[in-house]
Amino acid sequence: MKTARIIKSSFMGLGKNKLRSFLMMIGIVIGITAVTIVVSAGLGAQKKVMTRVKKFGLESLMVFAGGGRETGRPSSGQPVTTLKLSDAETIKSTIPAIAEVAPFNRQGGGMIKYKEKSSTAMIFGVTPTWAPVWSWYTEDGDFISDEDNSRMARVCVIAPTLQKELFGDANPIGEQIRIGNVLFQIKGIMEARGISPGGGDMDNRVYVPLSTYMRRIANVDYIAGIKIRLDDVEKMNEVVVDIQSILRERHVLAHDEPDDFRVITPKAVTEFAKKVTGTFNIFLVLVAGISLISGGFVITNIMLIAVTERRHEIGLRLAVGARSRDIRFQFLLETIAITFSGGVIGVLLGFFGAFILRLATAIPVLISWEGIVLGIVFSSLVGLISGIQPAKRASDLQPVDALRG
Repeated sequence: MKTARIIKSSFMGLGKNKLRSFLMMIGIVIGITAVTIVVSAGLGAQKKVMTRVKKFGLESLMVFAGGGRETGRPSSGQPVTTLKLSDAETIKSTIPAIAEVAPFNRQGGGMIKYKEKSSTAMIFGVTPTWAPVWSWYTEDGDFISDEDNSRMARVCVIAPTLQKELFGDANPIGEQIRIGNVLFQIKGIMEARGISPGGGDMDNRVYVPLSTYMRRIANVDYIAGIKIRLDDVEKMNEVVVDIQSILRERHVLAHDEPDDFRVITPKAVTEFAKKVTGTFNIFLVLVAGISLISGGFVITNIMLIAVTERRHEIGLRLAVGARSRDIRFQFLLETIAITFSGGVIGVLLGFFGAFILRLATAIPVLISWEGIVLGIVFSSLVGLISGIQPAKRASDLQPVDALRG
């Protein structure tokens, strides 16, 4: 029996039983759709993480107040007061590998008013080093200066979202806004930055001199964190050890006491994000795998029923010269054709589902060849495994017994 004829017979058999073919295909379609969406979302999440890490700066690290707790605020809701401005100054003067430090403090949901208009924004107290350390400069006007900090000036720099909400298209430089109960004069507008790694609007901010923030706005003597930029990224691990040693000594921590601060590096952020997304992806792939396995069992059972129903057809072909391996090949081809088709449909539906997921939830997705290959390979493999037993049963039939059936 020629291969071309076997292939033709296989597709004719599938065409005669469209409902059966659809029932065999549906499980594979669901499973491959799920796998494609998972792969696309996983790759998109990894790309987003790497983009944010690069934006943060591969040569940078962060020191936050509070060991192992939410940044700057413990579970009790009270502020963490363990990190001081003098800590940042000591770190800068003691560790040669550090190029610059940018201490800061912040307050969420601060009330900002301009005449009759009002809005809420994140208030940051910063030093002039904020701009070069974060590579984030003013689009118009000037940033906070050393003089502003030394004299606790009531000046500020606003970000684009806050500018639009309070001033529309007008130029706000030179205007006065009220932050809390204190009047500040706007001296600059920050460049647009977009969404932060935590999902917040980085353009809905106002920056004031750190000294002014600590005295006139929050009336505190501590800071929330320090961003540090290194001269050489290769010295990252060495600098982290030095920072831990300096802060533990300054904070008078006993040997058995945990750190009252956290040091976060780009490597740690990347590894954590990959671990979280990896665990999530494994879980979803297992769910999709269960669907594929269930679909495989369905295909096997339906094909076994098909062998029984087509005994006369099989016997007739064997009687006119078809070999057992031809019959076996035909049934294997039918199952693979079913699952391959389901795989193609599943990949297309998966890409569509990933696109809808991105629109509906803002979850990043990345359409790539990995999703296509996984979908086609998995579906074909399921078809091959599912078709082995039905194909063997069909090829083992004897012509006389099959024709009698």
